[in-house]
Amino acid sequence: MTAPLHQDVSASAVETVDFAAPDAAQAFVRSIHETGFAVLRNHPLPQALLDRLDQDWRAFFAGDEKYNYRFEGEADDAQFGYFGLDVSERAVGQEHKDIKEFFHAGPGGPMPEPLEADVANYRRRALELARTLVSWFDAALDDADKHDPALKLADVLSDPVSVFRILHYPPLTGDEPEGSLRAAAHEDINVITLLPVAEAPGLQVRTRGGRWLDLHGRRGELIINTGDMLQEFTRGYLPSTTHRVVNPKVTGDNRSRISMPFFIAPETATRLSDRYTAGEYLAERLADISGRDS
Repeated sequence: MTAPLHQDVSASAVETVDFAAPDAAQAFVRSIHETGFAVLRNHPLPQALLDRLDQDWRAFFAGDEKYNYRFEGEADDAQFGYFGLDVSERAVGQEHKDIKEFFHAGPGGPMPEPLEADVANYRRRALELARTLVSWFDAALDDADKHDPALKLADVLSDPVSVFRILHYPPLTGDEPEGSLRAAAHEDINVITLLPVAEAPGLQVRTRGGRWLDLHGRRGELIINTGDMLQEFTRGYLPSTTHRVVNPKVTGDNRSRISMPFFIAPETATRLSDRYTAGEYLAERLADISGRDS
């Protein structure tokens, strides 16, 4: 299966894949190989659950209770809880912090009681879906495209290591540092990311030719992208593609944006390549993220 990656992609190259279609696995792997992204419809995550999560987290970020959950630990702690605008991330190589606040939800971490059941339900269902999607990679790839042909990545995806991040991008005030973005250009660290389509636009994908393309989806669809760990394990066959979230115009569609990526990661002992285990790779990448300054 090994083949050279396309030199550039068009917006249409990111395929919208019907999860229930007979050729879903082939179409999904093809889109991920060519672009690092795919859009998934007719997936098994209930729309009612996605709607409740969006509404409830929107209310959470609008109130002051969020400050009761502020992360106060050290850099090497399990980083669950609330991170405010003042300690937001700075993408590797970027001058400014992202214009966002977020909450990391994970097993054993702090959680507002009214949100606990839906978050646990979503994590369980989304991880099950992720295992199915990654099993499509396991089945489709040639041995030459994997660091360890005997390893099934779907079998080592880890709930405790995976991070459900709820992001709130507030309306712009006009006082933001020049050049700052809601989320500056970056690649994800993990194996695969599940992202319900956000109500507000802004997500862009960079082509291999250097162009930025808007990535749209419809309500109820999932945007799926791969991360650096999968790229490392597949020797680049499944790429980790650069993406960002651009700012709305202050005088235009300037509204809050909620985004709920679930970063699916493997057990830390999983060997991705001769250079790295998953734990070693994660530690190195997190050390490069210098933007959580108090």
